[in-house]
Amino acid sequence: MHPILFELARPRLLGYETPLAVGSYGVLLLLGIGIAAWQAEREGRKLAPEVHWGSLVLVMAGAGLLGAKLFAALEHLSGLLAGRENPLALMSAGGSWLPGALAGALAGLAWLRAHRLPSGLAANVVATAAPLGHAVGRLGCLAAGCCHGSPTALAWGITYEGPLAHQLTGVPLGVPLHPSPLYESLLELANFWLCLRLLRGGAGRFAVAAAWLGLYGAERFGLEFLRGDARSFVGPLSTSQWLCLAMVASSTLFFLWRAAADGGPGASPSSTSLQLAPALPAEQLKGV
Repeated sequence: MHPILFELARPRLLGYETPLAVGSYGVLLLLGIGIAAWQAEREGRKLAPEVHWGSLVLVMAGAGLLGAKLFAALEHLSGLLAGRENPLALMSAGGSWLPGALAGALAGLAWLRAHRLPSGLAANVVATAAPLGHAVGRLGCLAAGCCHGSPTALAWGITYEGPLAHQLTGVPLGVPLHPSPLYESLLELANFWLCLRLLRGGAGRFAVAAAWLGLYGAERFGLEFLRGDARSFVGPLSTSQWLCLAMVASSTLFFLWRAAADGGPGASPSSTSLQLAPALPAEQLKGV
């Protein structure tokens, strides 16, 4: 793995030697954001061509990155105040994904409200693009060594050997680890496929977003047990797992509410139900 693609210089900033470099994580993160913006624009223009879908995704991504870094700073606040951790190194890392996703969602809602655009439709379009972009971004985690897995004896365990990866992320060297970022990337690709079919099948307002919320929340909750990196815990669960439980609960409550609304007097099932689009032939999947 190559966490640093090339290095420009190593100046001392705030008393720390800080590499100014182009990292594989940053490159793949930007690639993931670009792919998500393209996918949102591609699908969104079919439903609401007047909306600048790519701009919406970029606004959400910017707010998400800021939120992720701020939450990471709070998690490491004691080390920063004691001078044990380099604040520049912490800010150069990706941060915490789930709090970042929440910040991005709030920024997206504010953008939609400012432009007086339908939030239910936008949530569905973005929830289709997000897992695709996230799947690419997680490959950056794999390359950098962050969010690494716990030790494993399985044949597909990944072993880091580069001292730079350990220096930057703390990943253990010479030990086979679960490739947890790769697991998450593959699951997000499956989520993207399902969300795309739901969107093209005419799912009701917020339904695709709620489906992704529940799917990803359940998947990430389980993956946390295979993680080996340092994380914050509240009781027996990590902070991410508590957030995942809230995501699954929110998704479940949404569909229970929609089911009750569909069953009420005068309800129109077609306006709220989940419908899958027909499976696409292989030749039509190219470019999806």
